[in-house]
Amino acid sequence: MITSLKTPMGIVTILIFILTILAAILSGVMGAAGPSTKVLFIAWLFVPAPIIFVLLVWKKLIGIAGIASKAYISISVALTVLLLLAVAWSGSQTALHPGPASDEETLSMYPQLEANIETVSFLAADGVKLSGWMATGDSGKAVILLHGYTGDRTAMLPQAKMLFDEGFTVLLFDFRHRGESEGDFVSFGYYEKQDVLAAVNLIEETGKTMRASGGTGIESIGLIGLSNGGATAILFAAENPGRIKALVIDSAFKSLDSAVSQSFTHFVGLPAFPFAPITVWFSELRTGLNRKDVIPEEAIANITDTPVLIIHGLEDETISYTDSEEIYSKANQPKDIWLVPGAEHGDASEIEEQEYQNRIVSFFTENLK
Repeated sequence: MITSLKTPMGIVTILIFILTILAAILSGVMGAAGPSTKVLFIAWLFVPAPIIFVLLVWKKLIGIAGIASKAYISISVALTVLLLLAVAWSGSQTALHPGPASDEETLSMYPQLEANIETVSFLAADGVKLSGWMATGDSGKAVILLHGYTGDRTAMLPQAKMLFDEGFTVLLFDFRHRGESEGDFVSFGYYEKQDVLAAVNLIEETGKTMRASGGTGIESIGLIGLSNGGATAILFAAENPGRIKALVIDSAFKSLDSAVSQSFTHFVGLPAFPFAPITVWFSELRTGLNRKDVIPEEAIANITDTPVLIIHGLEDETISYTDSEEIYSKANQPKDIWLVPGAEHGDASEIEEQEYQNRIVSFFTENLK
C-alpha cells in the first residue's frame, strides 16, 4: 500500500482523503452552530466522510456498496462547500443590511435641544439623500456626530445635547441605509465617507450663510464617531486634510476584516476563519467596496496636525479595545486614549457619564479654534 500511494493514482487518493477530512472538520464546525441556525444541523451528516473513504479504499468496496460510498463522499464534499458559501452569503446579507436601530433615545427626551433643532436633508456625491437634525450654537464651532453600525442619528442625542449646551453647533444625521436616509446597504465607511463629506459641506455652507447675515459663522468643525462612525471619521479625515480640526473616536474597529471577524464569532457563534474572509469577499462582490480601503489603523497615520481622542470600553466583546490601541499606536501627535473600565461596546458615555462629558467638551473646546 505504501508503494501504491507514490503512484499518480495514489497521490490523487491522498488528496481526496485530505479533502474529505477538511470537509468533515468544516461540517462539524457548522453543525455545532445548529442551535442558532437549524439548517446547519444537516452538516453533521457529512462528518463521517473520511471514515467512509477509508473503508472504500482499504476494503475495496465494490458493487452497490462502492457506488453508495462514492456518492456519499461526493455529496458530502459538495454540500459542505455549498453550506460554507451559504453561511458566508448569509453573513454578508446580515452585515450589509443590519436590523433596525433601537429606540432607546428619542428627541423628545431632550426638550432644549428639540426646541432648537432644524430638520435637514442633503445629498451625498453619489446622489444618496441623507436626513438629519441640526441645532445652531453661538460659539462659532461645530461638531458632526456619526452614529454606529446598527444605529441612527438618535443614538448620538446624548452627545449632541451636551455639546449644544456648551454652545456648539451640532449636526447629527442618518448614514445611508439607516434611519430616514436613502441607500441600499451599509459599507463600513467605504461609501459613508461621502455622507460625511456632504455633512461637512452643509456645515460650511451654513457658516457662510450665518456670516452673510451678520453672524459669527462657523470657524472650525470637529467629528465624533461611534463604532462604525468612528472608523468612518478616520477614513474621511485621512482623505480630506484640513477639513476637520479635531476627532473623537469611540469604539472603532481597526479594519473591515477585524470588524467582521470579531462580530462573526460574537453574533453567529462560528470561528472567524474561514467564514469571515469569505463573508467579506461576498460583501465586496455585492457592493463594489474594497476591504483594503477600510483599514482605519492605516488611514489614521495620514492624519496630521489634527488632535485625536480615542475612547474604548475594556469590556467590549463586539470590537476589542485592542483595536483602538492599535489605531492609537499609528496616530500622530497630538493624541490621547481613554480605556474605560467596565464599559462595553459604545457605552462609555453611560458607565462614566460625567467624565465622558468633561473629556469630550474639554477636548472640542480646546481644539476647535
